[in-house]
Amino acid sequence: MSETLSDIMWLAQRHGQDWLDEDVLEAISWLTSLVPTREWEPRAAAANARYQAAKADWAQGRRVPLMDPADQIAWYLLQARFYADPISRHDFFEPDGYRIAPVFRRLGQLLPDLRRIGGADERAARLMTHGRMQPDDGIYELLVAGTYKRRGWESVEFVPEKPGLAKQPDLLVDRGRMHRVVECKRAGRSGYAHEERSAGERMAAQAHEISRTLRRSTIVLARFAAELTDLPEDYLANKVARFAGGQDRSVWNDEGGRGMVADVTWGPLRRVLRHDDIYFGSSRMVQLLIGGYDPSLDTSVAGEWVPADGRPFHAHSVSRVSLVGWISLSEEAARRKASHFRGVVGRASDQLPGDRPGVVHVGYEAVGGNSVDGLRHRLNRAQMRTFDARESRLQWVYGNYFMPEHVTARNESAAVSETTAWYPVGRPTTAEPL
Repeated sequence: MSETLSDIMWLAQRHGQDWLDEDVLEAISWLTSLVPTREWEPRAAAANARYQAAKADWAQGRRVPLMDPADQIAWYLLQARFYADPISRHDFFEPDGYRIAPVFRRLGQLLPDLRRIGGADERAARLMTHGRMQPDDGIYELLVAGTYKRRGWESVEFVPEKPGLAKQPDLLVDRGRMHRVVECKRAGRSGYAHEERSAGERMAAQAHEISRTLRRSTIVLARFAAELTDLPEDYLANKVARFAGGQDRSVWNDEGGRGMVADVTWGPLRRVLRHDDIYFGSSRMVQLLIGGYDPSLDTSVAGEWVPADGRPFHAHSVSRVSLVGWISLSEEAARRKASHFRGVVGRASDQLPGDRPGVVHVGYEAVGGNSVDGLRHRLNRAQMRTFDARESRLQWVYGNYFMPEHVTARNESAAVSETTAWYPVGRPTTAEPL
């Protein structure tokens, strides 16, 4: 977070907002064309109606669900269209849409390659129907397949699925005399990572409550050396209470970690709010409150604010705010996440038939404390050196870490950072394929 005040004190443009994202629209058109119109149109209408009704509730302070979890792909397509089309862009829900838009843009860019892949239409159609509750899995498979085709593999074919009958890999890829079998696994946060995030949120909630009770606007930034799950829930709240009571310095360094507590510097936020409405708790608000934005930081924002007219998610003014940001530096936490990686690879390896060298792709959506770092990369590599591939002939594992970005630059609307790490399994006898 090395931004200067001049870097962050920009105002939203009032012109040039009529752009179309043709790649996103192409991806939407392709996916929806694979479902009969009589089936898709009611689903799309239901997703939009639920969202519009929820917006009205949010304007009254009722935080009802915005989408139907039984049809997440309809929600994805709705938000992708809102992002790509200037006519409906005012309805774009950035806290979720920021991770949807870049993926659909990439699908659109890969569409010429996907059209030349056997079984791609069938796999995408299944995503739109049977996979509607968990679309991330199918989307990741399409992205991997498109990448193999774009990287020069002459034949890329989806293996027909046989649900309930037999385990099947996802892809067969061929280039000259090289023949590989590929399995894709889209990994969410492990159970441990969910517990870690929940522990951070509970600590943040208590810190917010202290700030609310004291009528203070505070910033808390913490780097945890201990596992978050081992710390008391009032760990951060106690830091805020001591700071507010003048009983402690604004910085601490103890067995749990190190950090600081400070009063909010209101100038940047209030100056921008005179001109722009800002989504409450967004990366833009975080940037203005602490002078920069670090996507590896988990953040929680609470306070008292007035919603903008017609934009219930955006603050027109803010009277009190508290922000808690944290990151885990615990080596034990990183080891636990690496063991989850090994488990995901193990399940993927079981899908490989063993009649040709195998490749596994593991896709992570890296958000905040779930992001890849040097320590975790080294631990994953060590796990793969000792991995027993048994009869699967697994040779290489790719870790694809996608970090969608809550953009804070004036002329950016969506972005994603991607880290790809490849790990040899044991001592592979083949070259890494990508």
